[in-house]
Amino acid sequence: MTEITTSLALLGGRLKDENLTCIVQKDDRILTSRLRGIRPLLDWIEQGENLHGACAADRIVGKAAAMLYVLMGVKGVFAEVLSKSGLAVLNKYGISAQYGTLTPKIMNRDGTGLCPMEQTVLAIDEPSAAYVALAKKAEQLRKAAQENGGFMSEKMTNRKIAALETRKKLLETAKDIIREKGLVNTSIEEITKACGVANGTFYTYFKRKEDVVFAISHDMFREIYEEAQSYDGPFMDRLTFYMVTFSGHIERDGLKLCQEWVRNTVDPDLVENPYDKEKLRKDNDSMKGMIKKGVERGELREDTPIDALADALTDVIYGEMLCWDMAGGAYSFEERTKTFCKMFLPAMIKPYLNGNAE
Repeated sequence: MTEITTSLALLGGRLKDENLTCIVQKDDRILTSRLRGIRPLLDWIEQGENLHGACAADRIVGKAAAMLYVLMGVKGVFAEVLSKSGLAVLNKYGISAQYGTLTPKIMNRDGTGLCPMEQTVLAIDEPSAAYVALAKKAEQLRKAAQENGGFMSEKMTNRKIAALETRKKLLETAKDIIREKGLVNTSIEEITKACGVANGTFYTYFKRKEDVVFAISHDMFREIYEEAQSYDGPFMDRLTFYMVTFSGHIERDGLKLCQEWVRNTVDPDLVENPYDKEKLRKDNDSMKGMIKKGVERGELREDTPIDALADALTDVIYGEMLCWDMAGGAYSFEERTKTFCKMFLPAMIKPYLNGNAE
């Protein structure tokens, strides 16, 4: 038996013996819950719990829970009941999976249809986007419960808000310092001192200072993709907006921060969190999402080579980023991307445009 297999078996035993709904262990630290559904996972993510490399056992894991486990960075999951879509997600991100029963899908509690959380992520394939959608759905369900006589602990709500604010403050402070000095010359003590919190507080949210760089990139790239998908304009305008905004955000965050991110992700074998290990693939998936949406809206032909175009455009923007890093920021990354979009992008996309779509 491997170490992960043994850990999952032990956690699975505790799950049943202690009548828990979820248990997560990282080293000597153990988190448990008796809350139903994905609520424990949402809570731990919102509180900034550092669970990279942890093992987990859960009563029921569908695609929704699997996406959240990916975001948490766990290395293994045992589920008493695991859906096929949940298993696919765990396998995709290299997370060891064990289960008691494999089921086609996770149904709602009445057994009359798909679980609402599973329905929420049905068409979502990116963990951070899934988290945003699930958090919104959970809030909707909470409000509905309140209207029907339920209630929520004000104390718990305030604690979550405080935790989120602390994590946000740590990220913003670290971002400013790293942008100025670089990661190598930035200490955790310097970050916490500037935030006015104890050193130990940092480790409540992050395992190491490199994780700050990853966290910053998660939030930024998710927002860029969502903005681009909702951008009001024809396909070529949306795609140009996505690529230019992508490079513009990176440039505004500073050369040093970008160089640190590249330094810490260029070798996937050195990246601990499987979510960060897949960064290039996730950005490629976002590019595919942009092109796929153009096909769905009828702006691009049905035979548009989505994968090939996404691969080429991702190569372009990552290549531009690397060259900008190597040139020491001697020119504008954003302007370089604008030039590409103006001079070369139309020739790549024009053969697949439908009618008058631009």
